Amino acid sequence: MNDFNGDTPMPDQQKPAQQESPPQFPYTDPCVDTDDEINLLDLLLVLLKRKWLIVGIVFLAGVASVVYSLRLTNIYRSEASIVPRQEGKSGSASTLSALRGLEAMSGGLVELGGGGSAEKFEVVLKSRALSRRIVGTYDLMPRLFEKVWDAERKSWLKNPPPTFQDAYKSLMGMLTVSKDRKTEVLKVQFDHKDPKFAKEMVDRYLKELSESLREETLKDAEENQRFFQAQIERTPDVLLRDKIYALLAREIEKETFARAQKFYSFQVLDPPIVPDLNKRVSPKRSQICILSVVVAFFIAVFLAFFLEYLNRLKTEGPDRYQQLKDGLRLRRRKSKPQ
Repeated sequence: MNDFNGDTPMPDQQKPAQQESPPQFPYTDPCVDTDDEINLLDLLLVLLKRKWLIVGIVFLAGVASVVYSLRLTNIYRSEASIVPRQEGKSGSASTLSALRGLEAMSGGLVELGGGGSAEKFEVVLKSRALSRRIVGTYDLMPRLFEKVWDAERKSWLKNPPPTFQDAYKSLMGMLTVSKDRKTEVLKVQFDHKDPKFAKEMVDRYLKELSESLREETLKDAEENQRFFQAQIERTPDVLLRDKIYALLAREIEKETFARAQKFYSFQVLDPPIVPDLNKRVSPKRSQICILSVVVAFFIAVFLAFFLEYLNRLKTEGPDRYQQLKDGLRLRRRKSKPQ
Protein backbone atom coordinates (compact mmCIF):
# COMPACT_ATOMS: atom_id res chain seq x y z
CA MET A 1 0.00 0.00 0.00
CA ASN A 2 1.46 3.30 -1.15
CA ASP A 3 1.79 6.08 1.32
CA PHE A 4 0.98 9.53 0.07
CA ASN A 5 2.27 12.64 1.64
CA GLY A 6 -0.37 15.16 2.32
CA ASP A 7 1.66 17.78 0.56
CA THR A 8 1.79 15.76 -2.60
CA PRO A 9 -1.28 16.28 -4.75
CA MET A 10 -3.21 13.35 -6.08
CA PRO A 11 -2.61 12.33 -9.71
CA ASP A 12 -6.06 13.41 -10.69
CA GLN A 13 -5.51 16.70 -9.01
CA GLN A 14 -2.28 17.52 -10.94
CA LYS A 15 -2.63 20.28 -13.57
CA PRO A 16 -1.44 19.52 -17.06
CA ALA A 17 1.86 21.17 -17.95
CA GLN A 18 1.51 24.17 -20.25
CA GLN A 19 3.22 23.86 -23.67
CA GLU A 20 5.79 26.51 -24.34
CA SER A 21 5.01 28.65 -27.38
CA PRO A 22 7.70 28.76 -30.09
CA PRO A 23 9.76 31.94 -30.27
CA GLN A 24 8.40 34.55 -32.63
CA PHE A 25 10.72 35.85 -35.32
CA PRO A 26 10.08 38.81 -37.58
CA TYR A 27 8.91 37.92 -41.05
CA THR A 28 11.55 38.03 -43.71
CA ASP A 29 11.14 37.67 -47.41
CA PRO A 30 12.93 34.50 -48.52
CA CYS A 31 13.77 36.16 -51.82
CA VAL A 32 15.76 38.94 -50.13
CA ASP A 33 19.17 38.29 -48.62
CA THR A 34 19.38 40.65 -45.66
CA ASP A 35 23.11 40.09 -45.27
CA ASP A 36 23.83 41.49 -48.73
CA GLU A 37 21.26 44.25 -48.64
CA ILE A 38 22.77 47.69 -49.31
CA ASN A 39 21.53 50.65 -47.37
CA LEU A 40 21.34 53.59 -49.74
CA LEU A 41 21.35 55.97 -46.81
CA ASP A 42 24.74 54.70 -45.71
CA LEU A 43 26.10 55.23 -49.21
CA LEU A 44 24.76 58.77 -49.23
CA LEU A 45 26.32 59.46 -45.85
CA VAL A 46 29.69 58.27 -47.13
CA LEU A 47 29.43 60.61 -50.11
CA LEU A 48 28.48 63.51 -47.87
CA LYS A 49 31.32 62.72 -45.54
CA ARG A 50 33.83 62.77 -48.43
CA LYS A 51 32.14 65.52 -50.41
CA TRP A 52 35.11 67.86 -50.36
CA LEU A 53 37.37 65.12 -51.65
CA ILE A 54 34.98 64.46 -54.55
CA VAL A 55 34.55 68.17 -55.30
CA GLY A 56 38.30 68.73 -55.20
CA ILE A 57 39.12 65.89 -57.57
CA VAL A 58 36.41 66.91 -60.03
CA PHE A 59 37.52 70.55 -59.91
CA LEU A 60 41.18 69.71 -60.48
CA ALA A 61 40.26 67.38 -63.35
CA GLY A 62 38.12 70.10 -64.95
CA VAL A 63 40.91 72.69 -64.70
CA ALA A 64 43.50 70.24 -66.01
CA SER A 65 41.30 69.26 -68.97
CA VAL A 66 40.73 72.91 -69.87
CA VAL A 67 44.45 73.69 -69.73
CA TYR A 68 45.28 70.55 -71.70
CA SER A 69 42.68 71.17 -74.40
CA LEU A 70 43.79 74.79 -74.84
CA ARG A 71 47.37 73.63 -75.41
CA LEU A 72 46.34 71.29 -78.21
CA THR A 73 46.99 72.42 -81.77
CA ASN A 74 43.99 73.27 -83.92
CA ILE A 75 43.54 70.94 -86.89
CA TYR A 76 41.74 72.05 -90.05
CA ARG A 77 40.31 69.96 -92.86
CA SER A 78 40.09 70.61 -96.56
CA GLU A 79 38.17 68.20 -98.77
CA ALA A 80 37.14 67.61 -102.37
CA SER A 81 34.55 65.38 -104.01
CA ILE A 82 35.32 63.54 -107.23
CA VAL A 83 33.39 61.08 -109.37
CA PRO A 84 34.65 58.69 -112.09
CA ARG A 85 34.27 60.09 -115.58
CA GLN A 86 31.72 58.28 -117.72
CA GLU A 87 33.07 56.38 -120.68
CA GLY A 88 32.99 58.62 -123.68
CA LYS A 89 31.20 57.49 -126.82
CA SER A 90 32.08 58.77 -130.27
CA GLY A 91 31.02 57.76 -133.74
CA SER A 92 28.02 55.78 -134.82
CA ALA A 93 26.70 52.78 -133.00
CA SER A 94 27.75 50.45 -135.79
CA THR A 95 31.32 51.73 -135.73
CA LEU A 96 31.50 51.39 -131.97
CA SER A 97 30.09 47.89 -132.19
CA ALA A 98 32.65 46.97 -134.82
CA LEU A 99 35.46 48.39 -132.71
CA ARG A 100 34.31 46.39 -129.73
CA GLY A 101 34.23 43.28 -131.89
CA LEU A 102 37.75 43.96 -133.05
CA GLU A 103 38.78 44.60 -129.47
CA ALA A 104 37.53 41.15 -128.56
CA MET A 105 39.40 39.68 -131.54
CA SER A 106 42.61 41.37 -130.43
CA GLY A 107 42.38 39.88 -126.96
CA GLY A 108 41.09 43.01 -125.20
CA LEU A 109 44.13 45.12 -125.94
CA VAL A 110 42.08 48.27 -126.45
CA GLU A 111 40.20 49.95 -123.62
CA LEU A 112 37.50 52.18 -125.04
CA GLY A 113 36.94 55.50 -123.34
CA GLY A 114 38.65 57.15 -120.41
CA GLY A 115 36.39 56.09 -117.59
CA GLY A 116 37.70 54.89 -114.24
CA SER A 117 36.40 53.37 -111.03
CA ALA A 118 36.16 54.80 -107.55
CA GLU A 119 37.76 51.67 -106.12
CA LYS A 120 40.83 52.16 -108.29
CA PHE A 121 41.08 55.84 -107.36
CA GLU A 122 40.93 54.95 -103.67
CA VAL A 123 43.72 52.40 -104.03
CA VAL A 124 45.94 54.77 -106.01
CA LEU A 125 45.39 57.67 -103.59
CA LYS A 126 46.51 55.51 -100.67
CA SER A 127 49.38 53.89 -102.52
CA ARG A 128 53.01 54.36 -101.62
CA ALA A 129 53.85 55.14 -105.23
CA LEU A 130 51.62 58.20 -105.35
CA SER A 131 52.80 59.39 -101.92
CA ARG A 132 56.43 59.00 -102.97
CA ARG A 133 55.68 60.98 -106.11
CA ILE A 134 54.06 63.81 -104.15
CA VAL A 135 56.79 63.94 -101.51
CA GLY A 136 59.51 64.05 -104.15
CA THR A 137 57.79 66.50 -106.50
CA TYR A 138 56.92 69.07 -103.84
CA ASP A 139 59.86 68.43 -101.46
CA LEU A 140 57.62 67.73 -98.48
CA MET A 141 60.11 66.09 -96.13
CA PRO A 142 61.13 69.37 -94.41
CA ARG A 143 57.46 70.39 -94.14
CA LEU A 144 56.30 67.10 -92.72
CA PHE A 145 59.11 66.97 -90.16
CA GLU A 146 59.70 70.64 -89.49
CA LYS A 147 60.52 70.02 -85.81
CA VAL A 148 63.72 68.17 -86.74
CA TRP A 149 64.60 70.32 -89.77
CA ASP A 150 66.97 73.30 -89.57
CA ALA A 151 65.71 75.72 -92.21
CA GLU A 152 68.77 77.97 -91.98
CA ARG A 153 71.38 75.27 -92.38
CA LYS A 154 69.20 73.11 -94.63
CA SER A 155 70.05 70.06 -92.59
CA TRP A 156 68.39 67.59 -90.26
CA LEU A 157 68.68 67.92 -86.52
CA LYS A 158 68.04 64.20 -86.10
CA ASN A 159 70.41 61.41 -86.99
CA PRO A 160 69.39 59.30 -88.80
CA PRO A 161 67.00 61.64 -90.61
CA PRO A 162 63.38 60.72 -91.35
CA THR A 163 62.81 58.36 -94.26
CA PHE A 164 60.06 58.04 -96.82
CA GLN A 165 58.39 55.36 -94.72
CA ASP A 166 58.07 57.91 -91.92
CA ALA A 167 56.65 60.42 -94.39
CA TYR A 168 54.16 57.88 -95.77
CA LYS A 169 52.96 57.03 -92.26
CA SER A 170 52.55 60.72 -91.48
CA LEU A 171 50.61 61.37 -94.70
CA MET A 172 48.27 58.43 -94.14
CA GLY A 173 47.51 59.85 -90.70
CA MET A 174 46.33 63.10 -92.29
CA LEU A 175 44.75 61.79 -95.51
CA THR A 176 41.24 60.31 -95.54
CA VAL A 177 39.64 58.74 -98.62
CA SER A 178 36.03 57.57 -98.36
CA LYS A 179 33.62 56.31 -101.02
CA ASP A 180 29.85 56.55 -101.16
CA ARG A 181 28.58 53.18 -102.37
CA LYS A 182 25.32 54.55 -103.74
CA THR A 183 26.58 57.54 -105.70
CA GLU A 184 30.20 56.41 -106.39
CA VAL A 185 31.35 59.81 -105.11
CA LEU A 186 34.83 59.77 -103.63
CA LYS A 187 35.79 62.25 -100.89
CA VAL A 188 39.42 63.21 -100.46
CA GLN A 189 40.17 64.91 -97.12
CA PHE A 190 43.40 66.19 -95.65
CA ASP A 191 43.88 67.41 -92.05
CA HIS A 192 46.64 69.77 -90.99
CA LYS A 193 47.29 72.58 -88.56
CA ASP A 194 47.82 74.96 -91.49
CA PRO A 195 44.54 75.40 -93.42
CA LYS A 196 46.33 76.60 -96.57
CA PHE A 197 48.63 73.60 -96.56
CA ALA A 198 45.63 71.28 -96.14
CA LYS A 199 44.01 72.77 -99.24
CA GLU A 200 47.28 72.56 -101.19
CA MET A 201 47.68 68.90 -100.32
CA VAL A 202 44.21 68.02 -101.60
CA ASP A 203 45.01 69.83 -104.85
CA ARG A 204 48.31 67.97 -105.12
CA TYR A 205 46.72 64.59 -104.54
CA LEU A 206 44.09 65.25 -107.21
CA LYS A 207 46.64 66.57 -109.66
CA GLU A 208 49.10 63.72 -109.17
CA LEU A 209 46.28 61.17 -109.30
CA SER A 210 45.25 62.56 -112.67
CA GLU A 211 48.84 62.67 -113.95
CA SER A 212 49.49 59.13 -112.79
CA LEU A 213 46.41 57.78 -114.58
CA ARG A 214 47.20 59.92 -117.64
CA GLU A 215 50.75 58.63 -117.90
CA GLU A 216 49.54 55.06 -117.59
CA THR A 217 46.99 55.58 -120.38
CA LEU A 218 49.49 57.34 -122.66
CA LYS A 219 52.02 54.57 -122.14
CA ASP A 220 49.47 51.92 -123.03
CA ALA A 221 48.32 53.93 -126.06
CA GLU A 222 51.86 54.27 -127.37
CA GLU A 223 52.55 50.58 -126.95
CA ASN A 224 49.28 49.68 -128.68
CA GLN A 225 50.05 52.04 -131.58
CA ARG A 226 53.41 50.40 -132.16
CA PHE A 227 51.75 47.00 -132.02
CA PHE A 228 49.03 47.92 -134.54
CA GLN A 229 51.52 49.58 -136.90
CA ALA A 230 53.60 46.41 -136.87
CA GLN A 231 50.49 44.33 -137.56
CA ILE A 232 49.54 46.55 -140.50
CA GLU A 233 52.91 45.95 -142.13
CA ARG A 234 52.62 42.20 -141.64
CA THR A 235 48.99 41.79 -142.77
CA PRO A 236 48.41 41.32 -146.54
CA ASP A 237 44.61 41.16 -146.24
CA VAL A 238 43.14 44.56 -147.14
CA LEU A 239 39.96 44.10 -145.11
CA LEU A 240 41.84 43.09 -141.99
CA ARG A 241 44.23 45.98 -142.46
CA ASP A 242 41.32 48.40 -142.55
CA LYS A 243 40.08 47.02 -139.26
CA ILE A 244 43.52 47.38 -137.71
CA TYR A 245 43.62 50.98 -139.00
CA ALA A 246 40.37 51.57 -137.13
CA LEU A 247 41.92 50.24 -133.95
CA LEU A 248 44.97 52.42 -134.51
CA ALA A 249 42.74 55.44 -134.95
CA ARG A 250 41.01 54.56 -131.74
CA GLU A 251 44.32 54.53 -129.88
CA ILE A 252 45.21 57.92 -131.33
CA GLU A 253 41.81 59.21 -130.24
CA LYS A 254 42.36 57.86 -126.74
CA GLU A 255 45.78 59.52 -126.55
CA THR A 256 44.33 62.85 -127.67
CA PHE A 257 41.48 62.49 -125.19
CA ALA A 258 43.95 61.84 -122.34
CA ARG A 259 46.08 64.87 -123.18
CA ALA A 260 43.12 67.24 -123.48
CA GLN A 261 41.54 66.71 -120.06
CA LYS A 262 42.65 68.63 -117.01
CA PHE A 263 41.72 65.79 -114.66
CA TYR A 264 41.92 62.51 -116.50
CA SER A 265 39.43 59.71 -115.69
CA PHE A 266 37.50 61.70 -113.08
CA GLN A 267 35.58 64.90 -112.56
CA VAL A 268 35.92 67.24 -109.59
CA LEU A 269 32.42 67.92 -108.32
CA ASP A 270 33.45 69.98 -105.31
CA PRO A 271 36.97 71.48 -105.38
CA PRO A 272 38.89 72.03 -102.12
CA ILE A 273 38.88 75.37 -100.32
CA VAL A 274 40.90 76.90 -97.51
CA PRO A 275 38.92 76.26 -94.30
CA ASP A 276 38.14 79.18 -92.01
CA LEU A 277 40.11 79.53 -88.80
CA ASN A 278 36.99 78.97 -86.71
CA LYS A 279 36.11 75.77 -88.60
CA ARG A 280 38.56 73.39 -86.95
CA VAL A 281 37.79 69.68 -86.87
CA SER A 282 39.83 68.96 -83.76
CA PRO A 283 40.39 69.10 -80.89
CA LYS A 284 36.87 68.81 -79.49
CA ARG A 285 37.60 70.82 -76.39
CA SER A 286 34.10 70.68 -74.93
CA GLN A 287 33.96 66.90 -75.28
CA ILE A 288 37.40 66.55 -73.69
CA CYS A 289 36.37 68.66 -70.68
CA ILE A 290 33.02 66.91 -70.18
CA LEU A 291 34.51 63.44 -70.46
CA SER A 292 37.33 64.32 -68.06
CA VAL A 293 34.91 65.65 -65.44
CA VAL A 294 32.66 62.58 -65.68
CA VAL A 295 35.56 60.14 -65.39
CA ALA A 296 37.03 62.13 -62.48
CA PHE A 297 33.68 62.03 -60.66
CA PHE A 298 33.47 58.23 -60.84
CA ILE A 299 37.10 57.90 -59.75
CA ALA A 300 36.45 60.25 -56.82
CA VAL A 301 33.38 58.27 -55.73
CA PHE A 302 35.33 55.03 -55.86
CA LEU A 303 38.15 56.61 -53.87
CA ALA A 304 35.69 57.89 -51.25
CA PHE A 305 34.22 54.42 -50.69
CA PHE A 306 37.70 52.88 -50.62
CA LEU A 307 38.90 55.32 -47.97
CA GLU A 308 35.78 54.71 -45.93
CA TYR A 309 36.40 50.97 -46.13
CA LEU A 310 39.99 51.42 -44.95
CA ASN A 311 38.81 53.62 -42.09
CA ARG A 312 36.31 51.03 -40.88
CA LEU A 313 38.82 48.24 -41.33
CA LYS A 314 41.33 50.18 -39.23
CA THR A 315 38.92 50.56 -36.31
CA GLU A 316 37.00 47.28 -36.48
CA GLY A 317 39.71 44.93 -37.71
CA PRO A 318 43.15 46.32 -36.89
CA ASP A 319 44.83 42.99 -37.59
CA ARG A 320 43.43 42.73 -41.09
CA TYR A 321 44.24 46.39 -41.69
CA GLN A 322 47.85 45.80 -40.68
CA GLN A 323 48.04 42.80 -43.02
CA LEU A 324 46.67 44.88 -45.88
CA LYS A 325 49.10 47.67 -45.10
CA ASP A 326 52.03 45.28 -45.01
CA GLY A 327 50.93 43.71 -48.28
CA LEU A 328 50.74 47.04 -50.06
CA ARG A 329 53.96 48.39 -48.61
CA LEU A 330 56.98 48.23 -50.89
CA ARG A 331 59.83 46.95 -48.84
CA ARG A 332 63.30 47.95 -49.80
CA ARG A 333 65.84 45.27 -49.96
CA LYS A 334 68.59 45.93 -47.54
CA SER A 335 72.04 45.52 -48.98
CA LYS A 336 74.06 42.89 -47.23
CA PRO A 337 77.44 43.98 -45.91
CA GLN A 338 80.27 42.57 -47.87
